[in-house]
Amino acid sequence: MTTDIFTSSAVDLVIFTVVDQGMLPKQLWDDSLVSYGPYRPDYNEGLSLFVVTIPADTDLYANLENKRVLPGGYLGKNETLQQASRRIAKERLGLSLYTKMRQLGTFDEPDRDPRGRVLSFAYWAMVDFAEIRKYLGGRDQIGLELVNSHEYMKKFTNDFKTIHNYDGVCRFGNRTMPSPTSLRGHAKTLTDQLPGGPILGLDHDLMVFYAWRALRHAFNGKLDPFRYLGLNPIGQEFRISQLQEFTEVCRGESIQRDYFKRQILAGETFLLNTGKTDRSKPGKPANLYRHINENLQVDEQE
Repeated sequence: MTTDIFTSSAVDLVIFTVVDQGMLPKQLWDDSLVSYGPYRPDYNEGLSLFVVTIPADTDLYANLENKRVLPGGYLGKNETLQQASRRIAKERLGLSLYTKMRQLGTFDEPDRDPRGRVLSFAYWAMVDFAEIRKYLGGRDQIGLELVNSHEYMKKFTNDFKTIHNYDGVCRFGNRTMPSPTSLRGHAKTLTDQLPGGPILGLDHDLMVFYAWRALRHAFNGKLDPFRYLGLNPIGQEFRISQLQEFTEVCRGESIQRDYFKRQILAGETFLLNTGKTDRSKPGKPANLYRHINENLQVDEQE
């Protein structure tokens, strides 16, 4: 009977948040809390998608000095994975999560953890930036790593000549779409093949990539992204253009404006026209919309 059986089960968390780049400097007391890699924005406007990170514990991972990782911890003897994910969010980040935590999958490469055989059960969620902001920095050096922004997509287009041949792009990877005559399917590209190279320690780049791919499903077709994610990060009243920006930065795609508006408003929609207009920007005043349910509530168990 074999005795070399794995002994450890871990839970790692991919926590996304979205914030307007123009507001970010006013919300932070230390610019070092945010990492953009080589893609620091040239201008302070537009939404950006981030993932929450912490410094790697060099007592456990001597080879990860100055690297950051996802928050995580071990599965307790009497816990479900869902319970462990919420406990770890509270212990490592201070967050009491009320939005749905979705299981991403199991990461089980035998050599994924230099300490030995450790399986990781990854979970992901999106959290309102107002909640994340309370816990940034501090003793645990909680920070944000850029996942995507319009600035990144613009530079990606300049580097690779097009973005329309891709089924979504972000700093943690992308997928190219097959040509109509190709017998091959989508092909993914990960950080080890992108300019700038790997971002986080261990296999956490891969976790972020697959969590981002799962996040994109919140914006499929007529699905209500606010209900799916359990929050509305763009304000109670908003322009269609703001919803489009939210969709684009999360999906990593550019969408033709008129097409997006027709698609989102056609037939049954989760939006309600408030009858108000926004004149804060140059050009024609824009109609303001809100979620059809003013008191958006999401059952975390649904």
